[in-house]
This record gives sequence, structure tokens and C-alpha cells, in this order.
Amino acid sequence: MAKTIDKEIDLKEEEPKKGLFKKIFSGKVEQKKVLQIIKTKKIKNLYFYTDVNNVLLILENGIRLVKDQKLKKEEEYVVWTYLENNNSVGLEFDSSTRAHFWKWASEAKVDVEKISIIGVNPDKLVKLTKKDWAFDAVANITYIYETIPVEAIDFIMIKDKANLKRIESYVDANDIDIDVFFGESGNIKQKGEVSEPVKEEVVKKEKPSKKPNLVEEVQEEGKKKTKKEKGDKR
Repeated sequence: MAKTIDKEIDLKEEEPKKGLFKKIFSGKVEQKKVLQIIKTKKIKNLYFYTDVNNVLLILENGIRLVKDQKLKKEEEYVVWTYLENNNSVGLEFDSSTRAHFWKWASEAKVDVEKISIIGVNPDKLVKLTKKDWAFDAVANITYIYETIPVEAIDFIMIKDKANLKRIESYVDANDIDIDVFFGESGNIKQKGEVSEPVKEEVVKKEKPSKKPNLVEEVQEEGKKKTKKEKGDKR
């Protein structure tokens, strides 16, 4: 009997196929694999990068698949194809070097001032998602094939002061349990902490937190940029 060779699938657009036996007995194999990596590498958050102008829609609806974006006439959502696809949402480990992201951002001529980083809590994500995940070991990206609920988000970090108050006000008004950070350098300060001129400030919850140096990367990339242009619009 001829053996069927499984064709390689594009994880960005298609979930890994499982036979009935595997569906019944193996459970969420890929998710378990990702969780083991998270435990081994002591990863705190999974990162999602987006245009800061998308943040309010994300706070309303969660991080949705491109095919599930249902916008009102006056709404606009800027799709960053690095992690956003018709059938999946990609997430990077907080320990990632982010070299692939910066390469994409440079080629897409993304305005670094518009970069917003959303930190997703993997433990909450496990409880709030129903489908198995997939892991691309080459790209170091975890793919989720359904909406990532707002409740799975730990923090949002932005560089655009013009949007800071809007996002802060929305989070406060709706009593959303998310930290909102203004990123200007690598230091993070608690809300109300009096010190030198503001560098990094927590504007929501009061628990102290140490986030990775992604804001420093954004700062450095901003110095390199001379052009400012958004990514793809959908």
C-alpha cells in the first residue's frame, strides 16, 4: 500500500491537520509544546505588535483574525502582515531577538512611533482559547487560530503620546485589568512615583513590573528611521 506523504502546510494560514484518533487522544499537542518552551525559557509574555491606532478596537474586541474583522463605516484597522493573517494571529516570545520583526518593519516602512506592543499572558490564553496552537520553530512564532480575548492581555506599551490619554481613559472607564505603559526608554516607573523626568510610566495598575527592553529597541530603530509610513490597510 502506498504511503501518503503529508504536504507541508503554511501555519500562518492553516491549522495543522489531525486525524480523528489524534483529536480524541492527543489533545492540544502543539499548545503543550509551546507551554514547555515557555516554562523552560522562563517566558512571561507573548508579544503582539500592532499600529497604535488599532489599540482601542483591540480593547473592544480582542485581537481578531483578519477574516473576522468587522468594521463600522467610520472605523479603520491597519493590518501588519508580520503577525496578522486571515486565519491566524502570530505571537512572539518575550525572549525573542525580534530580528525578523525589525526586518519586516523596515521593509514595510513602518513609523516606529506607531508601534504598540501588546503583552499576552500565556497562562490566561490557555484557559481562554479552545483550539490547539501551532509553533513555527524557524520563525519562533506561535500561531493562534481564534480571537485572543482582551482578558488574556497583561499590558500595552506605546510610544505615541497623542494616543496615550485616549487608551488610558478607555482602560480606566471600562475598568479593564491591563497595564498601559508609555515607552520612551527602558526604565519603568510606578504610577505616582516622583523622580526625574518621566522615562517609562505605568498608567494603570499599581503593581511594580519589569518589562523587557523592547522599548529600547523601538527607540534605537526610531533614530535610524527617516521615512514614516503605515503598513498595509484593510
